[in-house]
Amino acid sequence: MSVQERITAPADRPRRSLPIEFGVGIVLLVTILFFAWQRPDFHSTDNIRLLMKQSSELAVIATGMTLVIATGGIDVSVGSVVGLSGMMLAFVATRTHGNLLLACLAALGTGAACGLLNGLLIARGKLPPIIVTLATFAAARAAVQLFNNGGGISNLPPALQDLFDRTNIVGLPILFWIGLLTLVSGWLILRKTKFGRELLALGGNRTATRLAGVRTERVEMMAYILCGLLAGLTAIIVTARAASAEPNAGLYFELLAITAVVLGGTVITGGKATLLGTGLGVLTINVLVSGGRLYGQEDQVARFLVGAALLLAVEVQRARKAT
Repeated sequence: MSVQERITAPADRPRRSLPIEFGVGIVLLVTILFFAWQRPDFHSTDNIRLLMKQSSELAVIATGMTLVIATGGIDVSVGSVVGLSGMMLAFVATRTHGNLLLACLAALGTGAACGLLNGLLIARGKLPPIIVTLATFAAARAAVQLFNNGGGISNLPPALQDLFDRTNIVGLPILFWIGLLTLVSGWLILRKTKFGRELLALGGNRTATRLAGVRTERVEMMAYILCGLLAGLTAIIVTARAASAEPNAGLYFELLAITAVVLGGTVITGGKATLLGTGLGVLTINVLVSGGRLYGQEDQVARFLVGAALLLAVEVQRARKAT
């Protein structure tokens, strides 16, 4: 090898970068170690079980958000859809003498219907996702006031809380398994199905994907329907844990979900998505919230930290793209 070849050879080799999930994994580990060191009650059994349950809510809704962001879209209506779906669940349950199956189907159907509306307006109507989902955000939150004169509904079947909040499988809360199963299902969709590949292709290059024969409208609509459906599932979990449906349920869920997804490494402009990263982002956010509460801080402090984390994650993505 000549001198010139030896000089240029290292530069010609492709640089190997760490997995995109590595960074958030380190942040999560440091955060856990800090709170475990500072607050002995952080790693108590009760707090860990509570952390699992809280993480399941965010894991479910963040999975749907990952699918939407993978297309290059966004859904800021999910928090309001959770509130509306929860109230629909309670309304049906109290009108059908505690028919739990019908009530849960009503919550899932409400979420899916909101997702369908978003998908139709975005994919077929060619309207900007942020505008459409902002409108749905406002409409769903206003619709909540139609139930029970804007008040909560608390006389729900005890079986709802018994099933979703008090049931354990292999010693762990059933909600933990629901959240994990949802994340794994999302990963399988993205990595092992034609639909998942089309989702990522749509976010990467919309024009090329359409020219390749992909029915882009159908793919985009399905992403929003799945996101709405998972918001309905989240509503079931939230309502079961609280043993009541509240008008303000799901407040700030859109911020938490988007932050978890972007913090985990899913590219905000679409085309690249990681459900493993989303799961790590979910845990990081909930560890921050849990640790803040153990310090006696209000949720507003945690939301400030989540907002700062979102800005930092977007800046890191921009820096990675520039290199």
